[in-house]
Amino acid sequence: MTRYRTRVLGGLAALVLVTCMAACGSSSGGSDASGSDTTAASSSGDKGTLTVGSKLDPEAQMLGQLMALTLESKGYTIKTKIPTGNTDVTRKALTSGSIDIYWEFTSSGLAILKEAPIGDPTKAFDKAKELDAANGITWLPSAAMNDTYALAVADGGKVKATSLTELKDEASGLKLCADPEGGFRTDVLPVVKSTYGIDFPDTVQIGADLVPESVKSGKCDIGIVYATSALIPKNGLRILDDDQHAFGAYTPAPTIKTDTLKKFPDLEADLADLTAALDTATITDLNAQADGDSKKIPTVAAAFLKDKGITE
Repeated sequence: MTRYRTRVLGGLAALVLVTCMAACGSSSGGSDASGSDTTAASSSGDKGTLTVGSKLDPEAQMLGQLMALTLESKGYTIKTKIPTGNTDVTRKALTSGSIDIYWEFTSSGLAILKEAPIGDPTKAFDKAKELDAANGITWLPSAAMNDTYALAVADGGKVKATSLTELKDEASGLKLCADPEGGFRTDVLPVVKSTYGIDFPDTVQIGADLVPESVKSGKCDIGIVYATSALIPKNGLRILDDDQHAFGAYTPAPTIKTDTLKKFPDLEADLADLTAALDTATITDLNAQADGDSKKIPTVAAAFLKDKGITE
């Protein structure tokens, strides 16, 4: 990612695909995970109509479905374009009015605004909110979940450290697994070295989705992962605390055009319970339940909201 969600489609073909997904949807509805037009009408719709979008990856689709179902239960008429496209396409859909609202991640938003990632979640959110206000975009309060880069080890395995500060004392001789794209970005391994003084001379380059299993099997002692990946619990891993905020913060917040928000005075309050419920452990579990299957996401989202009492 700049961090623009590089886990999903890449290249020119992907850009053509997602641009079509964003542009070809019906004006009377949106696109579900399969690309068909959908409109989720509430029982009353007296609070008005909103089109909810999302980025491409399964987690972003989960967030979009959670938002759509929550707002539907609060009395809005909801249309969806889930997924809308990659970061650039989804942002353009927001600014053009093709969608009304979607979850953007703080340091991804900073990248849109030509700013470097910020490790402290509060500072990252405040900066994105402040700068984007000049563009007529409002950032509503962010969730606690942080889908940033992380270093993971086998739970109960060789590495005993619980934080990256502690890891420095036992990092010598550890073998690291990293994917060739994400692991060697300037805001990943280089910041581990500059912030914590940790270097990994013995590094194995493998695909991002293979890293967790390789750590579990012992092929590597430690691996670079996405902090909310379903593969973390699936492979019995634990995340080392980035206690000095070396990695950029990627906490999601609903973003909406300021002029649009004026038409929906209850929107922030109506999303408050959902936002408060989304911490890193929770979204990781939801990701694991859906297992990357877009068809499962609405069902998993609906069950979660009902269990938390956010919807009936």
